[in-house]
Amino acid sequence: MNDGGEPKSMEQNGIKNAFLRLWGAIEQTFAEHTVFLFLLFFFNYFTMAWSLLLKHEFLLTLECALALFFCIVLLTALLRRFLPPVWMERVKRVLLVISFIPLVAETFVLYTYKALIGAGIVNSVLETNRKEAVEFLQMYVTWRELAAVVLACIVIYFVWRRLRDVSIPERGKSLLCKGLMATGLVSLVAVIPYYAKFFFCELLPAARIVSATSLAVENAIAYHRLADSIDTHIDLTENNSEIKNIVFILGESTNRNHMHLYGYYLPNTPCLDELQAKGEIVAYSDVISPHSTTVEVLSELFTFCDYESEKPWYEYHNLIDVMNAAGYRTHWLSNQESSGMWGNVAQLYANHSTMHKFTRLRDSLEDSGILDEELFPLLDEALVDASPDRNFYVLHLMGGHGLYYNRYPYAFHKFNAGDIRLQIGERYREVVAQYDNALYYNDYIVGEIINRFRDKEALVIYVPDHGEAVYDEGGSIAGHLEENPDRHMIEIPVIFWASRKFRDKYPEKWEAIEDAADRPYRTDDMIHTLMELADIKTEEWNPKKSVINEEFDASRPRFFGDENYDTQIRGK
Repeated sequence: MNDGGEPKSMEQNGIKNAFLRLWGAIEQTFAEHTVFLFLLFFFNYFTMAWSLLLKHEFLLTLECALALFFCIVLLTALLRRFLPPVWMERVKRVLLVISFIPLVAETFVLYTYKALIGAGIVNSVLETNRKEAVEFLQMYVTWRELAAVVLACIVIYFVWRRLRDVSIPERGKSLLCKGLMATGLVSLVAVIPYYAKFFFCELLPAARIVSATSLAVENAIAYHRLADSIDTHIDLTENNSEIKNIVFILGESTNRNHMHLYGYYLPNTPCLDELQAKGEIVAYSDVISPHSTTVEVLSELFTFCDYESEKPWYEYHNLIDVMNAAGYRTHWLSNQESSGMWGNVAQLYANHSTMHKFTRLRDSLEDSGILDEELFPLLDEALVDASPDRNFYVLHLMGGHGLYYNRYPYAFHKFNAGDIRLQIGERYREVVAQYDNALYYNDYIVGEIINRFRDKEALVIYVPDHGEAVYDEGGSIAGHLEENPDRHMIEIPVIFWASRKFRDKYPEKWEAIEDAADRPYRTDDMIHTLMELADIKTEEWNPKKSVINEEFDASRPRFFGDENYDTQIRGK
């Protein structure tokens, strides 16, 4: 009588035999391709391991390492099963090459910025023109970095050539394989329930680059969509605007902690210092930018979009159209690019202005790099062509954009490495000195713009897009990026200047500006403040977001990405 035991036993034997065949294939793969497996693992995990260790994620680093190695062995076993030996060798080489290139790129980014490649970095690359790219490479890629890359390639090549012929006892390989595969499987089971998206979509450098590029291109498409579909119709609920001239100086990469006006030890803001001594300016002490890259900042600085918004930024009205609707003649004068293949938000605002001029017509692939004083003739022309009634000016500077020594003429080379007190190398102190010279020149530019409005009824507001880290507090980062920001990338100056005619005619406005100088503020709400100063209102205007309003809500948290500036970033 057959009680079913024999079929069950046969099924169990079949499963056992299948497992043994699979394990045999894994062991054979491990034995034949040991060096390849470890190189492929290293290429694909080094930067992520580095990043996780910087965050003190020691257990997650180990678990992901074991789980990834487990997956690499399984993938290689499958390739070995279905590919002939000749093709197997070719595929191995291709996998190593396409893994090594992202490794080099991301190692550079991680070394420079202490962050992995993300959409913010890709956006910066896509925005960058050829000249800026050369300047960036000159700043960060010296013979040391090139030598390090060449040395790494040589070492990897010889490791590959020498170790692939090293004979390891079969028993040793078997034990190592069993240990790694067993712990790898356990780690995979432990990681997947909690970090599935991270493990499958973000762990490998190539996957991160593809994901970041996809998001960056999506953002670029959004910028083009804005140009085609932005709603320029503005319904004003109030328009009592009378101020003859409102001037918005849009700075670039300006860290207030490197300005003497804000307590820095080098005297690099003599013009602003003098204006402050005369009581002509008000310097706001606690302001941050909403982002640390220009495009992201401009998408919020000039619109009603902020971090609490639910719609995309390009679905909100912008300040240029508001000022147009209120009867202002709007002028956009820029020393930055006039167009860009990936979309330039500044260009979109410029096109909505009554008149716009650039120091040079160029797109993202063409040369740039002329001094901000080249804006003076454009401003002088705009003043001649100004409306006798009301004018709104935006002047977009290059400011403190790297390479810093290209931002100022030789006459403004005031500081050198010996003046810098940071405990960093000579080469880095020289870079800091160049940045401080750039801000010294920027102080002159701002002062000269102010002088052109001294005899007019005018209000001038200086706001840079974002800050700039310059090896501060002994750190190793110079620049700005969205990923892993420190406070220097977003702590910015905000400065108001008013002519005597303005202060005499609008004493209550000047008093409100002075009273708000120490309030915590985030510049994605700047449109609300400017509209209140100009006595312009729309349905979107919110008194709680205007820093000079009595209803201003100083308790609103100031987020940068997912981090609270006051509790998580300020102390970095």
